[in-house]
Amino acid sequence: MWRITPAVLIILLLTAAAGRPDGDTSGSTTFSVSVNLVKVPLSVFDTNGAMVQNLHREDFVLYEDGTAQQIRSFGIDRNPVSVVLVLDTSATVKEELRKIKETAENFAEALSRDDRISIITFDDEVSVALNWTSNPKQVHKALHKVESGVRTALYDAMYTAAHNQLNGIEGRTAIILLTDCLNNQSSVGFQDAAQAIIQSQASLFVVSKTVMVRQAARNERRVVMLSDIYKRLFGEDNYIEKFFQKREEEMTDLAEKTGGRCFFPAQYDQIGNAYSEVARELNSKYYLTYISNQQKTPNSYHRISLEYLPPSSKLTYRRGYFFEPAPVHKR
Repeated sequence: MWRITPAVLIILLLTAAAGRPDGDTSGSTTFSVSVNLVKVPLSVFDTNGAMVQNLHREDFVLYEDGTAQQIRSFGIDRNPVSVVLVLDTSATVKEELRKIKETAENFAEALSRDDRISIITFDDEVSVALNWTSNPKQVHKALHKVESGVRTALYDAMYTAAHNQLNGIEGRTAIILLTDCLNNQSSVGFQDAAQAIIQSQASLFVVSKTVMVRQAARNERRVVMLSDIYKRLFGEDNYIEKFFQKREEEMTDLAEKTGGRCFFPAQYDQIGNAYSEVARELNSKYYLTYISNQQKTPNSYHRISLEYLPPSSKLTYRRGYFFEPAPVHKR
């Protein structure tokens, strides 16, 4: 099983020529070679949004930092996946919490038998509702105990999922985040939370409730006041739209950098459909590997560019990685 580790150190010891007596190291040479094996998860979608199957290595062209790379291996990733399911349980979902629990449970059941799941909830605080398990009964039991809070510690939840819950987890990893992209309680900012997710090398899938909460937000007294101030300062009256558009763009960009996607259901009943798509994608996701030929310095970020030559609607893949990353810590 590959760990998506940017740097894998291989030490090659080349001894003296054949026939040299055992234990005689005179004239022997030792070479230390650093080999950077990189694994890139990817998916291709057709114009109808369906995943394209029967992909072939020769249909892809790969670059790192603008330099062509040789694809070493390619195929469907059959390894188990460890999924952190991150659920918004703030006041904005109080009436819909039952539906959210049901769709989360259905998502867990749609995973493969060997996959593992952990559940994090966030409202006033971030809580690990369930540690790692492959048992659907444990998922049901944990979700049954979940209750809603008031405020929204979104960025703390993202940080906890990436920095804490995925710490030391080997193999394929993913974070599934249900959110309305609102945050009013976190001790970390979006940039630190985003960097922690990128460093974790997990694929991020965001199920965004922003389409559903826009109208409700327009009616909130505090938002009306902010909208009025925005109009006076900038002469525009679309504060709400610009606010949510920026949040959606941030989350979409972050998800796509990790090889994941964003979904924008218009109703709570459609959240289950988004979860089902994520489960199907995780069960049939492709990957490729290559050995980077680029020079590296600790904590440097290296951009990956992948092209799919046949016609398609969308290509998602991990867009880069940190080499020997310096962990993001809460300030």
